[in-house]
Amino acid sequence: MSTELRGWWQRRDSEEAAAVGPVNPQAARATCELASADEAMPFTAHFVFWPWWGGSDRAPESLWDVARNGIIRRAEKVSTQYRLTATERVRSELNAALLPWQPVGESHVHARGVCVSVTADPELVEAVAVHEKGQRLQLVTSWTEQRRRQQREQLCSLLLDPLQATAWWLLENPDKSDELVSVAQMFREVQSILTPPERSQSAGTLLDELLETKDDAVRVRVIMTLRKFFLSYEREDLAARLSALEE
Repeated sequence: MSTELRGWWQRRDSEEAAAVGPVNPQAARATCELASADEAMPFTAHFVFWPWWGGSDRAPESLWDVARNGIIRRAEKVSTQYRLTATERVRSELNAALLPWQPVGESHVHARGVCVSVTADPELVEAVAVHEKGQRLQLVTSWTEQRRRQQREQLCSLLLDPLQATAWWLLENPDKSDELVSVAQMFREVQSILTPPERSQSAGTLLDELLETKDDAVRVRVIMTLRKFFLSYEREDLAARLSALEE
């Protein structure tokens, strides 16, 4: 460490010591499990930490325990944001979070720490990595299927609209304008083949469309109304045939 940088740290520690209280030069080590973003899959973290007692009386015997507890609580706020595959990222984030002196709860104990290492069970890490890969593949597959569906819908729309289809063809083939008429005729023929036949309009077809609704409550209401109507004209045979529509 350079003389300039060492001097900066000494001045910084002196200022913090004056503000918080006398510094305890001793350090302690701690090893603990930290929860990760993956349920029931913890990190194992190794720390070095320092306690400061900011009270006016003698430091309690529990000073080290309180400081250790404060360091772990601060560490868990970081570790729970990451999955088990991010051990090195967690280590660096912990060092950033534990660097400053901070009070532990309402006590006069202050603590700071350094994360030496973060590890995880290799088998669990592999399982999480496989799961993450599966999620990525599923997301890519979903995007691909969505894109194909959009392309299919766009193509269907074009095939049923000769004008738009011809315009798109000309946009893609500006040097083949001499074929424009024949291409337009082809799209007209395709439209005539693919356009679904129009259903004849009658009371029966309109009623069929109403019964094809996805709303079960509407369909049941229509069937009940029809049954009452048929029975009012003594057409029990027609009312009986409505039972097939209720299945």
